[in-house]
Amino acid sequence: MAVAGTVRTADGAPIEGVLVMGADLNYAETDADGFFILARPELALFFWCTGFLPLARALPNGENRVEVTLRRAAVPCAVDHGRHG
Repeated sequence: MAVAGTVRTADGAPIEGVLVMGADLNYAETDADGFFILARPELALFFWCTGFLPLARALPNGENRVEVTLRRAAVPCAVDHGRHG
């Protein structure tokens, strides 16, 4: 069984280059439209992309289409703790 789907940001923009990995470590990558197809995903999918929080998603038996939203990772601000003047 294959599973297909789309990965988007919270505002609905597609995300290109998301690594979509099955539980048995087979993988696919999203295209410019955020679309992917993954053969034999087993029981779960893992989504990873630089700049976004990783996500794991269980696949209910028979599910072959998923829509996923990734949240952007917060980037901490640099803080200068040095003495001034």
